[in-house]
Amino acid sequence: MVMQNQKSSENSLHVGDRLLAGLTQQEVAQLLDALFRVMLPELQAQAIAQLSPDTQKTVWQLLSLPQTHESTQTNNNQTVSLAKQAQTWSKLWKNWDKIVSEASKEEGKYIAQEAHWEPPYFDAITFTEDLETVAGKMLPLLPTAFEHEFTPDCNFVTALLEAEAEVAVGLPEWDIFEGLFIERQLTHCVLQWEWLTVQAQEKNAFYFAQQILEYEQQFDDIELDSDAIFDFFAQLPEADRQCIFNGLTAEEETSLWQEVLKNIDSHWHYLYLNLVEQYAPHRYLDNLRETIPQQWQNGSPIIETLLSQKNYAESLVIIEETLQALLKSYRVDTAWTPETSLLATTLGFYDISTKDVGMLLHYYQQTAQELNQTERAKALEIQQLAIAQWFNWSTMFTAFAEIPVSASTQEALFVSWRDYIARRAKPRTRNEYGTVKIVDSWWVIWLLDSIADTQKGVNWFQQQINQWITNLPGDKTQLGENYDLLRLLTKDLTEVRNNELPSYPRFYEVVIRPEKLSSKDELSRREYLKQYAPADLWEQVMKYWKTNLQDFVPKPELAQGSNYTEHARWMIVLKKLSPQDYETLLAQWQVVHKRRRNLWKAMTQVGLNF
Repeated sequence: MVMQNQKSSENSLHVGDRLLAGLTQQEVAQLLDALFRVMLPELQAQAIAQLSPDTQKTVWQLLSLPQTHESTQTNNNQTVSLAKQAQTWSKLWKNWDKIVSEASKEEGKYIAQEAHWEPPYFDAITFTEDLETVAGKMLPLLPTAFEHEFTPDCNFVTALLEAEAEVAVGLPEWDIFEGLFIERQLTHCVLQWEWLTVQAQEKNAFYFAQQILEYEQQFDDIELDSDAIFDFFAQLPEADRQCIFNGLTAEEETSLWQEVLKNIDSHWHYLYLNLVEQYAPHRYLDNLRETIPQQWQNGSPIIETLLSQKNYAESLVIIEETLQALLKSYRVDTAWTPETSLLATTLGFYDISTKDVGMLLHYYQQTAQELNQTERAKALEIQQLAIAQWFNWSTMFTAFAEIPVSASTQEALFVSWRDYIARRAKPRTRNEYGTVKIVDSWWVIWLLDSIADTQKGVNWFQQQINQWITNLPGDKTQLGENYDLLRLLTKDLTEVRNNELPSYPRFYEVVIRPEKLSSKDELSRREYLKQYAPADLWEQVMKYWKTNLQDFVPKPELAQGSNYTEHARWMIVLKKLSPQDYETLLAQWQVVHKRRRNLWKAMTQVGLNF
C-alpha cells in the first residue's frame, strides 16, 4: 500500500510536465479555468500554498484581478513571477547568442550583396538592429534580472566584446569598415547594468564614468550611442553628477580623459561642458572659447554674454575668432571684411546654416554699432539680408538702394552678390569635342546691371541681348558656354510665356532639359526678365533654334554602347521645329549610318517613319 501511494505521488509530480508536453498553451489555460471553477476556495488555497513564496504572491495577484478581458490582459503583462521573468531573460540571451552566431557565418544572414557583380559585405546595420530588438525586450526586465542574479556570469559589456571578437574571427574576409554602431536601447542596457554593478560595489559615480570610458576604449569596432550616454549621465541624481564633475575637473589632464574631453565630437566633452555650466558657470565660457576653432557656433553664447555685459571690445575679439573658425570650416583661406564682399558668397555653394550665421552677423552688427563703426554696422545689415534672402532679387535691390553705405561699399557688395547669382545660375557646360569656350559676360549679368544702374535700364539690356542673339554662331564648338546660356534663357522665356504647358513640349523636354537648369533665385530672375526683355525676344530665340538645331543633334558615331535613344528623340524635335532640315539630315544619315541597325530601330520605336 505504501509503495502504491509513493508511485501515485511520483506520478502526480509529473502531471504538469506531461500536460505541458501534450497540450497547447490554450488547452492548459482552459483546463486550469475548469479546475478553478469546480475547486472550493479552501482547496485552491491549499494547492497554492505548496508553491514558492514568489509564485504564491504572483498567483494570488492574478486571481484577484478584475475579470474583464482588457484589464486582465493589461495586468497579466505587469504581474509576472520571478521564475517566468528568469525564463524570459534566459530566452532573450539565447536569441542574442543566435544572432551573434549567425553573424559569424560566411554565408549567414548578415552577408549582403547588392548585385551579383559587386563584392559581398557584412551588413552591420541589420546586425545591430537585431541586437537592438533583443535589448529593447531586455531593458524592462534588467533591474529584476540584476537584483535576482538571473545570469550572474553575463553582462552586456562582455557580451559585446565576445560578439565583436566572434564576428571578426568568423569573417576574416570582411572588414567592418564603418564600425558597429550600437543603438540607444542596447547602450542603455550596458549603462544600466554597469551602474547597478557599481552601486552594488559601493563605488561612486565618477568611478562609473571611468569604467564606461575604459570599456569604450576596449572596443575595436563597436561604438555606443553618444546621445544615450549623455542622456543617461545627465539624468543621474544631482549628487552623482556633482561627483562626476569633481572627478573630471581633477582628472581632465590625465591620459585617460584629456583626449575625449577636448574632442568636441565626444559625448564626454558635451557632458563635461554641461556639468561645468551647472556647477562652475564662471568657467563655462572659458571652456567654450577653447572649442571655437573646432566648432565655430560655440562663439555665439560667449558673444551673447559679453553683449549683455556691454563688453563690446571683448565681444569684437570673440566675433573675429568665430568668423575665422567659420571661414576655415568652409575651407575659405582668404580674409573677409563686411564692406568688401558678402559672407554668403564668400562661403560659396555650401549649405549654410542660415540661422546660426545670421545670428553671428546680428551680434557683429550690434557690436559695431556700440563701437560707433557706423559704416560697418550698415554693411552688416546688408550682409544679414543676403544670408537669408540672397535669392530674392527684389529684397536685395531694395537693400542696396535704401541702406546707407558708401558708394565703394555698395558697389563691392553688389558686385559680390551679382557674380554669386550668375555663378549659381550658370549651367555647367560639358563638351565632348574638347575644351569649352568660357563666357564671362552674359545675359543674367546684363539683366542685374540694367536693374541696378538706372542709366542703363531696360534699353541697355535689350540692346545687349539683341546683339548677343544676332551674333551667336551656329557651330556648337564656337558657341562654348553660350549654348547652355541660351538653354537657360529659353527655359525662362518659356515659363514666362506659358504658366502651364510649353509651346513645344518635346523641344522643351529634350533640348532645354529644364530639370538641369533650376536655381533658387529663378522666380525672381523670371520676374525681372519679363519686365526687361524685348517684346520679340521669344521669337528671336526660337528662330535661332529652328535655324541651327540640326547642327546640335547628337552624332550617331559618338553614341556609347549602340544606344541611340537620345538621337531618335532629337530627330523627333527637329522634325517638329524644322521639317526641311530633318529631311536633309535624315538623308545624310541613311547614307553614312545605314549599317547602324540599332539607330534605325530606335528611330522606329519613337514613331519616326522613313
